[in-house]
Amino acid sequence: MLADTMHEKMKGLAARIILAILIIAFAWTGIDTYNKSGGSVQTVAQVGKRNIALPVYEEALKKEQSRLREAGEKNPAVLNSAELKMAVLERMMREQLLIQQAVKLGYGTNEAGILAAIRNEPMFQENGQFSEARLKLILENNRLNLKQYIASIAQDTLSRELVAFQADTGIAARAMGERLAQVMAEQREVSKTVLRAEDFALQTKLDARQIQTYYDKHPELSRVPEQARVEYIVFTPEAVLAQLQVSEADAKAYYDKHAEQFALPERREVAHILIRLAPEAKPADKQAAREKAQRLLTALQQNPKQFAELAKQHSQDPLTAAKGGALGAIQRGAIFPQVEQAAFAMAAGEVKGLVESPAGLHILQVKAITGGGQRSFAEVRDGVLEAARRDMALRKFNEEVEQFGDMVYAKSDSLKPAADKYRLTIQTSDWFERQGPLPGLLKNERLVNAIFSSDTIKAKRNTEAIEVAPNTLVAARIVEYKPAGNKPMEAVKAEIEARLRKEQAAVLAAKQGQAFLAELKQGRAVPALKFGAAKKISRDQAQREGFGVDETKVIFRAGVRTLPSYTGVALPDGGYALYKISSIASDENVKRQVAQIAPLSLRQVLAEQTAGAYLESLRTQGEVSIKQAVLDKVGAQN
Repeated sequence: MLADTMHEKMKGLAARIILAILIIAFAWTGIDTYNKSGGSVQTVAQVGKRNIALPVYEEALKKEQSRLREAGEKNPAVLNSAELKMAVLERMMREQLLIQQAVKLGYGTNEAGILAAIRNEPMFQENGQFSEARLKLILENNRLNLKQYIASIAQDTLSRELVAFQADTGIAARAMGERLAQVMAEQREVSKTVLRAEDFALQTKLDARQIQTYYDKHPELSRVPEQARVEYIVFTPEAVLAQLQVSEADAKAYYDKHAEQFALPERREVAHILIRLAPEAKPADKQAAREKAQRLLTALQQNPKQFAELAKQHSQDPLTAAKGGALGAIQRGAIFPQVEQAAFAMAAGEVKGLVESPAGLHILQVKAITGGGQRSFAEVRDGVLEAARRDMALRKFNEEVEQFGDMVYAKSDSLKPAADKYRLTIQTSDWFERQGPLPGLLKNERLVNAIFSSDTIKAKRNTEAIEVAPNTLVAARIVEYKPAGNKPMEAVKAEIEARLRKEQAAVLAAKQGQAFLAELKQGRAVPALKFGAAKKISRDQAQREGFGVDETKVIFRAGVRTLPSYTGVALPDGGYALYKISSIASDENVKRQVAQIAPLSLRQVLAEQTAGAYLESLRTQGEVSIKQAVLDKVGAQN
């Protein structure tokens, strides 16, 4: 078997790398997660002596469905497909095979080494030190826990090691690289002519039987998707706002409770002298920086008036040094927290230091303090009234949310009672499809599913009140409904005729093109053909010059022992193209460049193929069985 042979001939190294990729990926969840609750849990597959438990498989399937949804896939047919379910199971079975082989061969993992590498990673550090809080935040933002992250690092690293190992084996022959360089450097001078399908349209013939047969074989052409037209109401705090009036007393109470909202922001005109102090600096350099900063601070405390001059001479902040260290008038939240805290605790004219931030050591001077006072109620009365109204509307909205939902449900035969009570406008949509583009607030998967549910369609009931955005509830009911179906043949007859004529015209164009090609290959002239201007192209230049993938293939597959050489191909639009190859050459610069990189590229490809073959070999050796009946019943709608 291939697995045993590789393990023996490579003295365990290749097998160790391949197996370790997935050993580590599962080391922190444990092999036995495939076997939850022993035999009490239903299984979806058996791999050797291990079972893949149904709950574990369903969780893996949900994650894959979620990933596809985030990537933009909304079609339930895809998310629920048998192909997707089998792909997830195949991946899990391959992983389990590797794990079992790893256990058999006695391999293990090095968690401590990976953790040490994580602690030294700059993105997880603050002020040059490892920050567990920063690590946790970054992992949470990426929906990972530490064990999963460790596994992903190990898998990526060992995958690269596998490719590097295979490259070192020298499997890729030098002759292959040289041949690839020759192929990529080859240039052919080509001229082209096209027989257009539309020029053969008048020669096509159709009858009723052909049209009917095409209609029967292509039901998708006449399919009409499920559609609906709805009326709906939208309940938001803004809807409540229009009904509210705020008294002077209410506004005054709001002002007293939220006085800080109406205060003038305090600003401080600050200057600084910065002495850079890198976290990774040597102890001697740190000491020298501190001593320099302390000498400047002592001098300034004795004579604050020389602050601007000393800043110009000594500050290591290139943006402010020339301006005497001036940072300008700042508010809270504009600078390093350490600098802000010190500056907003100082009196006007005061000099203070040494304040340490990620940038280094700061000496601060507060030149002036402005703002910070409280504006009177009379000054901000209009703003207070509006803020109080909005605050009251939000509170009222939150109080009424449950009652709004109850009314929509209880009076399920009409939206009018809820609309009347909350003074909402009943809006009406245009026709829309369940899977098609959706208008406005109806762009919500949960709401669309509710609209097209059997209860809403058959019983003509309101949907429940569904939150389609923060503080935005929508309830809808169907006004008109069209089930999915098919148009009659007469409705699509013209389209079918056009398709059939195009297909027949393409066949006629190809037939004529092949006949012309046969004449050209026999050395006979074909006066009807007019080739265009010749272009010199290589394989990687062809598409930039307007040649398609299929065209490029036939051009460079054509024999060139005798020139000119001719070839042809059917085009995607139904036409047929003929090509005249007049000469061939080689771009020596391209040849040298490809020759340099080809060996590594070929070795990488071979390494990946070897790893895939190894995995397939393990599956062939293992006892694998799928519980198809269980798999078929897995609910993929999540």
